[in-house]
Amino acid sequence: MKETLRISKGLIVAEAVMMGMAPDFGRSQAHDVVYDACSVVNETGGTLTEVVAALPAGTRHFDHATIGRLKEPENYLGLAPQMLDRALTLSSLMP
Repeated sequence: MKETLRISKGLIVAEAVMMGMAPDFGRSQAHDVVYDACSVVNETGGTLTEVVAALPAGTRHFDHATIGRLKEPENYLGLAPQMLDRALTLSSLMP
């Protein structure tokens, strides 16, 4: 699974990066920065982390390590762990 995620060059978690930037940039500007970065990755290669880290807008508020953490899928699970716990609890109550 990690290999499949690696193949996407970070693009699969572009929304996570955008949402991580939104509090500092505003959602619209964060969207524009990440959209442009994704376009660069698709056109010229590299990874989302590398491209965002090379943009002045990307590094204004974030260092390379923070950008790297934003794009890690395990850091963008949302409510999935709580939903799984609830489903397991409910299934244990069923006859």
